[in-house]
Amino acid sequence: MTPPAAPDPQDLAAQLERLEQIVRRLEAPELDLDEALKLFEEGVERLRAARERLAQAELKVKKVLEHLDR
Repeated sequence: MTPPAAPDPQDLAAQLERLEQIVRRLEAPELDLDEALKLFEEGVERLRAARERLAQAELKVKKVLEHLDR
């Protein structure tokens, strides 16, 4: 099974949707070890990208609020 192409890291909704798909697949009892490892690796990378995107958004919000307080 070939993993879907990675969506734009800026598209948080797509990252989260794919993470949900990965979790559901990892919970399947018929999943073999090799596929589980590939999915786990993909999930970790997508989680990293989602966290990075959230951190960027948080920084942007802080900057906007700082500008508002001036």
